[in-house]
Amino acid sequence: MSLSKVIAIANQKGGVGKTTTAINLSSALGIFEQKVLLIDADPQANATSGLGILPKNLSNSIVNLFRGDSDIELCILDTQSPNLKIIPGSIKLAEIEINIKTPHLNRLKSAVETLRNQFDYIIIDCSPSLGYLTLNSFVAADSILIPVQCEFYALDGLRKLLSTIRNIKKSYNPNLTIEGILMTMYNGQLIHNKHVVNELKLTFKDLIFKTIIKRNVNLSEAPSFGTSIFNYKISSEGSTNYLNLSQEIMNNQTSNKQKHLGKKISQILKDTQDENLITSTAKERSIDNLKEFSLKKRITIN
Repeated sequence: MSLSKVIAIANQKGGVGKTTTAINLSSALGIFEQKVLLIDADPQANATSGLGILPKNLSNSIVNLFRGDSDIELCILDTQSPNLKIIPGSIKLAEIEINIKTPHLNRLKSAVETLRNQFDYIIIDCSPSLGYLTLNSFVAADSILIPVQCEFYALDGLRKLLSTIRNIKKSYNPNLTIEGILMTMYNGQLIHNKHVVNELKLTFKDLIFKTIIKRNVNLSEAPSFGTSIFNYKISSEGSTNYLNLSQEIMNNQTSNKQKHLGKKISQILKDTQDENLITSTAKERSIDNLKEFSLKKRITIN
């Protein structure tokens, strides 16, 4: 088996669909018969509870990885989604970030490297900040997927995030790339949403995923039932969106299409140094059933 691709899902702005994307992208990749590991690196542990696992009842979690415990296999749990396993999160992560005295930015990377040959994809749900935990995730990752809500104020921190990624690439992880910028919570009836998407496409061009995650109540409801959108309501538009996103990511990897942090990002950071980026006003189903439905729902991405 080839080594897995490690994708960190990050945005220091909360409420942009980061954990929703982590859960449903991981589940969708599993439906397409990819072996997936989801690492919940957020102290809120919402990806863990969103897949029906109660963090407070666990004796092993991602905390073991940051403490350098040797038996990482004890931290890996099965989920109800096909081909998807998880290393659960823990509120104790917050204590690690607060009490850290000597930062080890390679701590998570060291753990992930021992797991690469077991999975096709390792997805990291990052903390909604640019602190120690997120920097560890960036060092461990091959690429970063950035969810951005289609609203003006959700975009304010994007330049800072890109600058942080660029610094991590320069100092710790020279092979780091941007997997893509994902538009989330899109409502086509709102002119403002359309303005935001158009402005981002003009600025970032091929860094923007073709797939857009539309605002869908089922995506918000599914975590309260401890499951992905596919087990909650597979006929929903949210289900279609995340199946398309997973296919787009797999296609990009197969074609070796990569979105590099190079001169283009540097120029973007320079051009936006003194201005905003945006200027416009702006439960149970069989695996066979899931795969059959995903094939029916698949939309060609061109």
